[in-house]
Amino acid sequence: MLLKDSFYAVNSINEIDGAIQAVISIDPDHAIFEGHFPGNPVTPGVVQMEIIKELLSVHFNRSLKLKSMNNCKFLAILNPQVSPEVQIKITLLPTDSDSIKISGVIAKDDLNFLKIQAEYC
Repeated sequence: MLLKDSFYAVNSINEIDGAIQAVISIDPDHAIFEGHFPGNPVTPGVVQMEIIKELLSVHFNRSLKLKSMNNCKFLAILNPQVSPEVQIKITLLPTDSDSIKISGVIAKDDLNFLKIQAEYC
């Protein structure tokens, strides 16, 4: 895991009705924010995508890599000083192979930061 336990901590993670639901806390003092951006931290999109992948890896207890991405939208700025704790919902979609297809969201209450549809192997 690149970011788990350093950039973010998992407060809870459960599977409910075919979806992985997690609550994480982001460290607003992490070194990544020194360059992205000092005084106004913004969680990079690639970091948000990595969090989704890492939570899937934890859930399935195996290393995963991104195979394809059908859709990925960054809808709001994820500032850890404003929203240090966020909810993640990853819905598992049917597939004909050993890969894992998902539809995922990173949000705080009704504010969505990331929506993604992707496949991992």
